[in-house]
Amino acid sequence: MPVTLVSWNLQGHAGPDVRAAAAELQRLSPDVVVLQEVQWHHARHVRRALRARSGRWSFKHWPLRTWPEGSAVIGVTRRVKVRSRALSHCWRLWSWRRRIAPIAAVRRARDGAAPFTLANVHLSPHDRPALRVAETQRLLRLLRRFTGPVVVAGDLNERPGGPLHHTLAAAGFRDASGVAHGEPPAAGSDPQSDPVPTNWRGWRPGTPAPPTQQIDYVYLSPGAGEAEVRVPRPGDDGFDRYRTLSDHLPVTAVLDLGPAGER
Repeated sequence: MPVTLVSWNLQGHAGPDVRAAAAELQRLSPDVVVLQEVQWHHARHVRRALRARSGRWSFKHWPLRTWPEGSAVIGVTRRVKVRSRALSHCWRLWSWRRRIAPIAAVRRARDGAAPFTLANVHLSPHDRPALRVAETQRLLRLLRRFTGPVVVAGDLNERPGGPLHHTLAAAGFRDASGVAHGEPPAAGSDPQSDPVPTNWRGWRPGTPAPPTQQIDYVYLSPGAGEAEVRVPRPGDDGFDRYRTLSDHLPVTAVLDLGPAGER
């Protein structure tokens, strides 16, 4: 049975309209949600609004001027069991540069079938390609201990063609959207825009500009089946609601991970 996964960076420090974000998530009908840049009370509200069966918020850092920020894995129709690991700046608990990876075992069915592994990531931003590669390598080492299908989802903070994508590809992982290694722009498209943009550069709430950067992805391990990835596009019904919620768009992946008992 396919599993619908939604990944979304909610930019929690900017005080998002969590009620509106939860309403958008309800429209997407997810089985599992992974959130980045989310505060604990934001995650709790989303979990309750979705009437989720399970979930966990993981601490990333505490900026002191506001509530602690972290990441969340929410099992809406599937139960999840989550453990979090630091990827960089492990003991700098006050620093926004600290990076974590909540890793969840996600049940695929109610009959006791083997779960799949889901890693929720938010890698270092800006001009830190070497650090992102190091974080990716650390994540891959952590994931080696798991059997069965593995899904990596979240804000990788790197556009198509960047070095961390080659690191994942070398480990056998593939981008479910099919563009991580870069594709030429479609005829008539903006050459400055990525094929599947998920992020606004210099975002302001209500911006009339279109998103141009793809930095959010879903990756699948070898033998993990297939996925259909969907990202809202300008012109889609209801797209303007997303302009006010976050500098990121939600990424929806319908996962067909193969037979439920396969390991």
